[in-house]
Amino acid sequence: MQEFTLTNEMILLLIARVIVATLCGMLIGWEREKRLKSAGLRTHMLVALASALMMIISKYGFLDVVYLSSVQVDASRMASGVVQAIGFLGAGVIFVKRDNIIGVTTAAGLWATVGIGLAIGCGFYAIGISCTVLILVIQYLMHKQEHNTFSTNTGSITINLTKHDLTLTDVKKKLDSIHITIRNITMTHTHDGDVLLKASIICSRAASVPGIMEEMSRSGFIDDIEIYTID
Repeated sequence: MQEFTLTNEMILLLIARVIVATLCGMLIGWEREKRLKSAGLRTHMLVALASALMMIISKYGFLDVVYLSSVQVDASRMASGVVQAIGFLGAGVIFVKRDNIIGVTTAAGLWATVGIGLAIGCGFYAIGISCTVLILVIQYLMHKQEHNTFSTNTGSITINLTKHDLTLTDVKKKLDSIHITIRNITMTHTHDGDVLLKASIICSRAASVPGIMEEMSRSGFIDDIEIYTID
């Protein structure tokens, strides 16, 4: 009985698919790496490579069984398993920081990278490469637009109300005057009898973080400041 084997030309073609998928993952990961995200260059490259590999195995890995015994094989099962499995990896890059959810965009990018790897593994080069370009456009242009229009900086401040002879109403008015919005507040009493106010804040991202912190420092009543950005 003759055994089914792939030709050398076919093997080279499949290797080319894996390489192209890896390069597409590299481009997406490079953008995430520049933004110092938890899933960067190597992660996206490996995800794209593995997705293309799984699709190739799904399409061609059982041809010898089909050829020899005429067994019916569902070629989509392994590929669908890859899409489900990426959920675990995506969950690993999403976490909560100060009541803010971080990493959703990166997780979505990983999911999209799986799709690109599967597409190129099928031989759909044009679709896979086009989607890679679209993802990069979305990540760059939309991030810039969001940065300038919709996004905010978040942070926290600590104020000694007793030291500055302030009331909560005074604090809100002063923060409003420098375009800072309070999201939630906790107040504690120290052993010295002072009243400390700790507030989570939101401020416009139109200005730079150093500029915002300098403006808040000039207010003269904020004892501790922490500001961080959420992408």
